[in-house]
Amino acid sequence: MCRPASLRSRLAMLRRAFSLGVLLALSFALPAWAQDAPSLEALQARYDRLASLRASFTQVTASEFADDSVRVRGRVLLAGNQYRVETPSQIVVTNDTTTWIYAPADSQVVVNDADAQASTLTPQAFLTASAQKYTVTAVRSVRRRGAGHHVLALTATGTAARFQKASLWVRMSDQIVTRLRAADRNGSTLDLRLNDIAVNPSLGNAPFTFSVPSGAEVVDLRRTASQ
Repeated sequence: MCRPASLRSRLAMLRRAFSLGVLLALSFALPAWAQDAPSLEALQARYDRLASLRASFTQVTASEFADDSVRVRGRVLLAGNQYRVETPSQIVVTNDTTTWIYAPADSQVVVNDADAQASTLTPQAFLTASAQKYTVTAVRSVRRRGAGHHVLALTATGTAARFQKASLWVRMSDQIVTRLRAADRNGSTLDLRLNDIAVNPSLGNAPFTFSVPSGAEVVDLRRTASQ
């Protein structure tokens, strides 16, 4: 009578040991990218080291005061503090000193100092000083377009932050932000998704200079223009 009970006990121990072994094997088999998510400081440092980036994007904005959302598709080029954003309705070009916003339908170009233009949002612009403006409140792992991502949930630490809450989808393989979703204190939301991302492509300086089209009206808002 003791032998069957002993046998059952041994089988149960073997099953538990086998289950534990499988769990340990799976744990140690996790790739490096599945470990700790990057901090905001690490992400900002990653973008500081980034030479250039090219991507297509879809941006959806919505407001609690409007019934419909606005969807915009376009292309973005980044190189340091320079960027170029092209959509069907406008072209935004920024270099180290100047921003041009061209609206073909209005045949108008607005020229401003680069540091005065805050309406265009890119992951790099969002991450600038983000560690001083946001705290990471939660992290989860997901797959987006077939790639592993960390999703960082952020909450503003004060009134200096542009958004009250935000989420960053960070691609695990290269620490590149492929999606940014944010909401401000007025209930307006933004969802920016980057696709077809090329890291460190050769761009040159041509994309970050702008020639005013013939016949276009120029509105110059630069400080030097008013002096």
